[in-house]
Order: sequence, then structure tokens, then C-alpha cells
Amino acid sequence: MATTSPRLRFTLDSEELGRLVVDVEEDPIGWEQLGLQLHRDAKLHGLTTEYSVQLGFVKRAKQYLERMDELRGIEASVTLTIEQYDPNSFLFIPYYTGRLAFRAKQRTALEFRCNVENAGFTQQFLNQTDKQVDLFKAESLSGTVLPTLAPVFAELHSKAIIKRYAGQVEDTALVSPANYVTDGESRFQNLYFGVGTPTDDEFGIGVLPFGPVVRTSGVDHSEVPIFVTKEAGPFSFDFNLLSRLLIKQGVRQFPILRSLFHRVDVTYFLRINLDAPVVLATVGDDVDESDYSRDVLLRYQGTLPLEIGDEVYVYGLLNVHDIEYDRAGPGYSFEVSLSMQPGSAFRIEAQTTTEPSPCAGLLAYEALERICQAATDQPQAFRSDFFGRTDTASAYAQDGEGSLTFVTGGFQLRGFPLDKKPLTASWKTLFESSLAQVYWLGMGIEKRADGQEVVRVEPAPYFYSDEVVVDFTEPTETKANGLEDYHFNTLELGYQKWQTEQVNGLDEFNARREWALPITQAKNSYSVLCSAVTAGFYLENTRRKRFDASSSTDTASDNDSFLICLLRQAGGGFESERNQRFAQLSGILSPETVYNARLSPARLLRRHAPAFGAGLRHELLRLVRFTFGEGNNEFVSRLATEAQSVVEKGDVRVADLPAPIWLPESYEIKPAMRAEQVAALLANPRGRVRFRNEAGHVCEGWVLDFKHILQEQKGDFTLLRAAQLTALTQ
Repeated sequence: MATTSPRLRFTLDSEELGRLVVDVEEDPIGWEQLGLQLHRDAKLHGLTTEYSVQLGFVKRAKQYLERMDELRGIEASVTLTIEQYDPNSFLFIPYYTGRLAFRAKQRTALEFRCNVENAGFTQQFLNQTDKQVDLFKAESLSGTVLPTLAPVFAELHSKAIIKRYAGQVEDTALVSPANYVTDGESRFQNLYFGVGTPTDDEFGIGVLPFGPVVRTSGVDHSEVPIFVTKEAGPFSFDFNLLSRLLIKQGVRQFPILRSLFHRVDVTYFLRINLDAPVVLATVGDDVDESDYSRDVLLRYQGTLPLEIGDEVYVYGLLNVHDIEYDRAGPGYSFEVSLSMQPGSAFRIEAQTTTEPSPCAGLLAYEALERICQAATDQPQAFRSDFFGRTDTASAYAQDGEGSLTFVTGGFQLRGFPLDKKPLTASWKTLFESSLAQVYWLGMGIEKRADGQEVVRVEPAPYFYSDEVVVDFTEPTETKANGLEDYHFNTLELGYQKWQTEQVNGLDEFNARREWALPITQAKNSYSVLCSAVTAGFYLENTRRKRFDASSSTDTASDNDSFLICLLRQAGGGFESERNQRFAQLSGILSPETVYNARLSPARLLRRHAPAFGAGLRHELLRLVRFTFGEGNNEFVSRLATEAQSVVEKGDVRVADLPAPIWLPESYEIKPAMRAEQVAALLANPRGRVRFRNEAGHVCEGWVLDFKHILQEQKGDFTLLRAAQLTALTQ
């Protein structure tokens, strides 16, 4: 098929020098090598348009670019628009709009040569994806004023977590400092029973008070609590305290003076606040002239319902009386000491909760939109049906599936004010390493109806449209290639960070898991590990380290990013999702206080199945087998809208997973392309390309790579084979 050279029109445009249409006789040197290209990102699924050509501009265009180089250097912003003449419509059709790069310019006496790259919005965004953005700063990364963004304050419930305290006396007795019974009120003393440095102390109790202390006169309750609760819940106490009380008779002095006591009474208590105490033991002994020594075992096992701020007391009341001394002498003095014997132990365990707390952050739509605004200097820079809501600034018809995903940080969970600790994120950390992993999302650059470019985020299938945008009816030479990288034999899904280094970690289900796929002829892992934290126990431990209690104390989670599933509250606002939408939550400590059940690894498996399942079309009766899991693998969940439960450690039949979108095979074709076909492909590069192979069989696929060979009027395609053909139009 004979082709004629295309007729092109080149236009330069800049804010400083305005618009310049290049005359035909001044076409830039090298235009014959022009070839618009499309490339699909293997991980993010979106397509970008680019050129890989260098053009040499002459005459008026050369003077234009030299002037821009003098004015702005490498920051010069010159847009190049290329249009192709369509002889059928007698119109110039847009072919490509890009930016001229001055970074590696070349100047000679005849030409000004530079590369063509993506236009400002696309390139500006892609250059900023790894930069941290203060999400509430009304200013872009380059200083452009942006719309003010108010934080969302979501009410976060308290997840029940188990806490423990444990301490014991090992081989050597623990002896308290001595106290003294002397004239006055010191005949009445409080006794406290320590066990030394605790081995577990998740309540923050520290070392228990220990030893005898003089009671304050005139005060009904001068004893001090062993701790004050910061959480509520059923507290189980288990202590075995073997104490030895030693009181020495008065010291003999010269001239011979003596002081003696003849009676010791001690009552031992467990008390909560000012409630009636539990009497643990009562001891009353008459004493002769020898020193007094008495071993007492305090044993208690029981569970008490405690509220936040309750005071817990374990103590003894000592009374030394019937005292005899020479009143002509200096008074009396009896040394009192307490020792805890080996085997003494004190343990507390509780399933605790605290009060709900407000947390500042943003819903995912606004967080992603602000990053796009900050990177591109454009207020309208983002679009997403998946994250959009009926109440976003650009309203959507309905709340998207991921619209109530809350984005916050460790400092914000702890209640730090935003003016002290701002909430920051980058596109790579928030989207590419977190949200895209959890929901299997893709990203691309699109144009709105008004021509404004935006970053588009949707579930990955959106970027593999069923619309046939180009249909090559003539049979074409086809090369089919197997895609080895699209076959997987293992799955690794879940979260990078989840452990709390507490007993609760064994109950956390949002951890990391592995499955084996029924493929033996490939060794390749499909790995999706989200960098943001969704683990409820990790979240709750961070939330409880409140700003007002530890504002000067750093924690390991302060700079972590968190994703939290929310629900709308009836009266407005948002609250954290627990079990409200689930018909089943089992295999966990407290189903009614769960966090992020819909983000579990087994649910990630089902979301990503159309991707890793591309190589399993011959294995429909085989199983995806669970092989390994961190944290809690016993968790089972079922939403009220689901017919089947999702079992974290369960095997899954391949046929029961969502069907694949593509197959692990590519097509290579080089058909002739008319100008209107190129325009149709560029208008929707997500769409299907249909063609006929040498045998006349209909094939369809999506662009992986495409280059338009402009001078030859051909397309050079690498297509990803569609798993199913669309219905052929009659």
C-alpha cells in the first residue's frame, strides 16, 4: 500500500513570547523521525504519551527558542503543538502536544536543537511523585496558592487489647528499707508489697510500692494506690505474696533503759477506690520481749470490672501497741522492715478499652487531590470515581467504593495538633505503596471535557476498557509472544508493618500471608505489601499514647501512615468502621471493636485475582493453597452482602476467584494507520485494539507499547491479549 508523506503543522507557544506558527518551508530538521509513543506502566496500568525525538528548529523558530533560552534557561516553558492534515476533512487534526526540553539543548549557526517531552502537567506531576507534601498547606511545592483544605476529624473507637503486668521474686528475698515506730502516729503504718522490676508492664505501672510507710494522722485513707487505671475492662488479678514482717524491740542504751511492745495487729486488703475492701488476711499476735517476725501469704485470684481512673490498692494496716518504756528516757524506737520471699508473684491481665478519640486526617480523595494540586500548581488536578463522594468539592453521583478510606499519621492518632505535627505524604508512599496495593488501583493522566489534564485513579480494570477504539479490518502479520513475567507460582499479600511486640500481635489479622499457586513451570512471586498500617492493634497502641500524656515522648509509630475504614455518622461526620456491615467476624479477640476487617490479606487476594490469575486459565479446578501467615490466621469474615465467608488461612478454588482480564500473551502487529485511527487511539488509549491475524481470526488486546511511524503512516503495536473478545458489531 503506497503512502504519501504527511503534512504537518508545528506551533510554538510560551507565556513570554506568545504563539508562533512555523511556516511549511521552516519545518524542523528531523521531523521525519517523529513517532508518537504510548507506554503502559506495568504496575500502575495507566498509559503515558511521549516522543523520543530531537528536533532542530531553524529560522524564526530558532530565534524564538534562543530568546526563550536567554530569558529562562532550562526553566523555559515552550509548548510544541503538532497537527496532521486530514485530506478528507481538509482540517489539521491534533497529533501531539509536548514541551521542549532546554536541559540538553544544542545550538549551531543554523539550528536550535532540543528534545520533545511530555507537556507541563504530566511531566511536572511525574517529577514530583516522591516529594513529601504538607496536606493542609494552602500552597503548592512551587509556591502557588491553593484552596484551603480543612481537616476531617473522625471519631475512632477503642479496640479491645489485652495488657499484662507481671513481676516476681526469684531466688533472693527482696528487703525494704527500714522504717521506725517512735512516739506518736508512727505506731500506725501502711505496708506495701513489691516484687521488684516487672518482667511485663504494658499498663505502665512500673515498680510496685514496697515497704512500711507511716500513716498520716487525721486522714481516713492515707494509703496510696499501686496504680490508677488508664483503660477500662475486666481486670484479672492473680497474686501470691509471701511477706515477712520484722519488728525489732527497742535498743538498750546506757544507763540501762528499755522500750518494748507487746502486741502487733495487721489487716491486709485489696480495695478499689473507696469501695468496701476485700480482706485478704488478718493477723494479731501478742509479743514477749523478743523481736517480732511473722510470715504472711496473701493469695488472690479474681476479676474486677474497672473503669478509667479507678484506683487499685493492695496494702496492709499495721498497728504496734501495748508499748512499755522508761518515761525518763528518750522515748521508744522500734525498727520495722518488710521482705518479700522467693516465689512471690504479682500478675494482672485485662482486656482493655479506652474512651473514643477524635483524629485529624483526610479522606483519601482529598489527600490524593492535594498531592496532585501541590505537584502541578493546578486546583483541578485529580479525578476518581472510586474515591469520589457526593460531598467532595467536585461532587460525584454516589460515594465510591473506597471513598470512606481515612488517611492519617501516627502523630495525629496520638492527638498532636496539626500546627505542631503536620500530616504529610508523597504520591509514591500514599498511592503507589499503599492505596494502590490495598485496592488494586491504577493511575493515568487524562483530559477532562474542558481540555484540563488530571490525574485519574480508578481500579485497575478501568484502564483496560471494553471499548474497541481501533478496528483493523485487513488481515495483518501477527507475532504472538508468551509473557513469562505474567505467570506466578506464589502469592505474598498483606502489610509490611503490623507487629506490636505484645501478646495482641498473635490476634492481628492484617499482617502478611503467602499462598501457593498451581503452577510448576514458573518461579515468580506476585508480591503486594502495603507500606501503610491498617493493623488494629498497632493503631490502638498508637492511639492510646496521647499527646497530653506524652507530648515530649517520641514513639516508633509517630511517622507511620495509617489507613482506616470509616462510616458516615447519622448526624453528620465520620466514625471508624467496626462490625456494623459484617454478618460474621470470628477467630478474633473482640469482633465488636475490630478495625479494617475489609482490608484483610485474604480480601486483597480476591481483589488482585484478575492479575495473578491470568496464567491460571487451565487450572480452574485446582486450588490456591495457603502456606504461611504471620499474626492471626484464624480470622474469618463475611460482609452482610456476601454469600461466602472469607477465611484468612483458607485455600481457594481458582474457579471461585474473579476471572482474569488479560492472558499472559502479547501480540506484535504493524498495520497501516489513517490519521483518524491515530486520533481515536489517542482519545482513549485505554480501549481495545481489534485486528485480524493472517488467518483472518479476530484478536483483541490493549496497548502495552505503541509507536506511530509518522512518515510511513503505520502503527507499531505490542498488545496485551484480552481474555475475552467483545461482541462483534454486525
